[in-house]
Amino acid sequence: MKTADPLEARRLVCRLSVRWDAMTMMMNERIDRGFMTASEAVALFKRGLDEELGLATAARLDGDGPSDTRTARVLEATYRIAARLAPDTDTISFELLNSFTVGFSDADRHAVVLMLKALAPHRAAAASANACLASIGAPINAATSRDARAQILLAKAEAQARAQLLDRAEVTACGNPMSILLDDNLVMQLRGKASQPARAAPVPAEAPIPTPFLTTDTRRLADVIDGTVADIQASGDWNEDVAQRVRVIDVMGCTAPAPREVCNDVAVGSHV
Repeated sequence: MKTADPLEARRLVCRLSVRWDAMTMMMNERIDRGFMTASEAVALFKRGLDEELGLATAARLDGDGPSDTRTARVLEATYRIAARLAPDTDTISFELLNSFTVGFSDADRHAVVLMLKALAPHRAAAASANACLASIGAPINAATSRDARAQILLAKAEAQARAQLLDRAEVTACGNPMSILLDDNLVMQLRGKASQPARAAPVPAEAPIPTPFLTTDTRRLADVIDGTVADIQASGDWNEDVAQRVRVIDVMGCTAPAPREVCNDVAVGSHV
């Protein structure tokens, strides 16, 4: 420590001890960190996507009939819900079920519940999570095991979602449909086309033009001011001094304040 002073030596020892503890904690965190890196999470997701997509499309590619999009849709919802369940849970909230089964029939919603209870994918994924982590050299602990389980289930859900695109013309026209379904950019393009709303039908010439007013009137503004003001006064809503209100109404019918006779050529929709 290059000092003969006992007080200085004691101070330096304390500093070295703190530094050593910090270095030890940093090394332990690197060796057994409680999270997966982004690349590790992506690796698990792509691996799960590849495997599940092969299973989801195998029957369709081997057969002659159309793909079973209904089953794929049920499985997609099942996996997405399972990714949000704890491995030891035995119950499913109505809110969680309904959030992933929008537009489902009662039979399909019931099928999702049966799949979750009978197959329990949230438990099966938890059992295989550690093996998946070990296969990519990621740390294995409670936190990474939980995250790996979620990635596995979300990958399965995404595979089932992509399997529903198998009958799209752009996919069937390709010599290797699987290459399209594994391409993230092409899948996004397919979904973008599917989600585009249909063009609105042209409005017939005789159809009324949409207006924010309750009723429309083709009379000039100056022609209805006096009668409208009189009706409002008669109802008791305005007092007798309405000169300022009339001036405001005049201005509303013009681009700038002007005498009432200048406004006589302005046709507007009004509440009358």
